[in-house]
Amino acid sequence: MKHIIAVALASTVMSPSAFAADAVVYNEPAPASAPMIAPGFDWTGPYIGVQAGYAWADLDVGPATIDADGVLGGVHAGYNYDLGGFVVGAEIDYDFANIEIDGGIGEVDGVARGKLRAGVDLGRVMVYGTGGVAYATADTVLGDLSDFGWAAGAGVDFAATDNIIVGAEYLYHDFSNFDDSGIDVNVHTLKAKVSFKF
Repeated sequence: MKHIIAVALASTVMSPSAFAADAVVYNEPAPASAPMIAPGFDWTGPYIGVQAGYAWADLDVGPATIDADGVLGGVHAGYNYDLGGFVVGAEIDYDFANIEIDGGIGEVDGVARGKLRAGVDLGRVMVYGTGGVAYATADTVLGDLSDFGWAAGAGVDFAATDNIIVGAEYLYHDFSNFDDSGIDVNVHTLKAKVSFKF
């Protein structure tokens, strides 16, 4: 009988510690989370869009220089090819312009361009240089004039979504001896652009 009571007391004393041992839960350490990587953007594909901005110009007429300035805006279309870290492409555009020449001489009323582009792919941002041929028309006291020249500049594009690209571009244009008038015309343009990428 004494042995039975001793066993019963021993089991009663040991039970809480056994339950406590069962209550210990071992948790595996959580795996380290992978670092967040910004998603890339593929610039390859065609796009179309609109642009608007401001222009200023110098007309060299012999020893004199005549200033001009005004607004312009129009449409553009192009194609980019993403080489991975580097983007190449081509673009054509046309701007309706109202670049008034001082002295009531007239205005530059249109500028068209065909350009090549090359830029650095920074994810959803692309910084690029561009250059090519330019064609301008002007309504002046000498009549309707037009001529070819060249344009070069730089810009930046930002992919706001997978299809909407916004950007800004500066271009310098040079038209020597514009339409055999003896006038050299230098035009600067600064424009904002919005494009839809297909």
